[in-house]
Amino acid sequence: MSQTGNAPAGWTWSHFKAVCEDVSSWTWGTVQGAFNEKASLSQILVDAVIGMIPLVGDATAVRDLIAVLIGMADNEEKRNSTWEWVLLVVLLFALIPVIGGVVKGAGRIIIKVAQESAHLSEAARLAHTASGAKEVIEFLNRIGVKNAEKWLLQLRITDHTAELIGKFTNLMRTIDNVLKTARGKFAGLAPSLARRIDGLRAGLEKVAESGKKMIPTAIKELDQKLRDIQAYIRSGGETTSRVTLHELATGERVTTRAQERRLIEDGILPVRSGRGGFKQNPASPDLLDEIRKVYQHEPGYPNLMKYLDPETNVYNDIAAYSGKMFNRPLRDGETPFRLFGPECFTHGVLVKESRASGAYWGLGPPPKTAKEWREFAAVLDSFNGDGFMVVARVKGNNGPKAVVGTVAEQFGTRIPGQYLPGGATQAYIDMEASFKEALAKVGHDFWAGKGPAHVTVDDPATGMEFTFSATGWKDANGIWGYLHPPGAVTTQTARVGARENATKNNDQVLVSP
Repeated sequence: MSQTGNAPAGWTWSHFKAVCEDVSSWTWGTVQGAFNEKASLSQILVDAVIGMIPLVGDATAVRDLIAVLIGMADNEEKRNSTWEWVLLVVLLFALIPVIGGVVKGAGRIIIKVAQESAHLSEAARLAHTASGAKEVIEFLNRIGVKNAEKWLLQLRITDHTAELIGKFTNLMRTIDNVLKTARGKFAGLAPSLARRIDGLRAGLEKVAESGKKMIPTAIKELDQKLRDIQAYIRSGGETTSRVTLHELATGERVTTRAQERRLIEDGILPVRSGRGGFKQNPASPDLLDEIRKVYQHEPGYPNLMKYLDPETNVYNDIAAYSGKMFNRPLRDGETPFRLFGPECFTHGVLVKESRASGAYWGLGPPPKTAKEWREFAAVLDSFNGDGFMVVARVKGNNGPKAVVGTVAEQFGTRIPGQYLPGGATQAYIDMEASFKEALAKVGHDFWAGKGPAHVTVDDPATGMEFTFSATGWKDANGIWGYLHPPGAVTTQTARVGARENATKNNDQVLVSP
């Protein structure tokens, strides 16, 4: 193009050239910015530090935001992708003064970790979460956030919902105004470019409309990914992905990102609460539509809505779960387990005897420590005094029909001050009445020291084999889950000693009630 005459619209040639380059690059999607999926920590640091500087920060935020928004405008799949909207929410934080640049940098790391670990095994996923948590803390330390761990633990993405929606609305309005103005100036000079702007505005209008639903969804999802990192930090290194919990409950792997996206958008995954544990399901009879999203009774399976607590007006068995509850038979090789024991006093409160044949069973490898059992199975001190464990193994294809899902957090009332986050997998099982009583009697006799130190019970109806043992834990009661314990710790009563004084041989006794 000759530069001997005047540039259009009264611009200088250098300014006209710069505008053309910018519009072209944005229009054809070549701006890289936020699309560098292999972003390293150093790259994220540079982006975040620049983003914290006034004016320059605005420019980098606009670059990345426009790249994501135009990608959504041109591609319906991206427009419907929760992950794309999560990324957009992270970038919107850069438009919030003071805190925005920091959250943008930390959020990029959290998204990167979540996406990279989505299809790893549970052990590898845990290791990757650990690495991600350290990466976020390292990032915060490098940019000078004081007490980085405390800052991160206090961060709540959902607290900024209204501000983020406002920033999104203003951004979409601003971009549309800019494109409208540009379209008027280019209409006579470059008709094809004007048509492209028309198409882009139409696409961005769809993005703006989708944002009414997807921005709140993305904020909640980013908040959940943050809380996985927070849970890891709080627990000193133990956390479990919500997708992993879904896999454990269903017994089926999530193998594609499309499957994971559907799970997120359907809202059936367990949800982290404000305290970092797993939020209890809605369980009031006034919320039947919400309950139906996570649980529906099926013939032949336990009915978890048969009992309404008259004091709280809540279906306690629904509130005991977090996320979708699955009606399914237990499969060959699965290992339900349950802890039980005699009555005892904990912090001066009588805890009644817990039976070996109760309805709630853990599902998976039995806990190795009292801490693991109490916290992840969320068994309050007032529920169960421990001392003994029965581990079952399903043999064959006739396993009992159960309601399986993720354990929800629990709050102590009879023994106040105890909070347990949950997160293990549990199964609610209705046993046949006569076998249930027989199993309870075997458990009672076992803790009372009547018989050998190891007992095996076989249920011919389901093909399950139950093996009894003492846990040997000395720290099961009055310790875990208290910020300030209500009083002196009181553990199991002297009756537990009967089991310790029983015969120490390893005979297996087969009992078929």
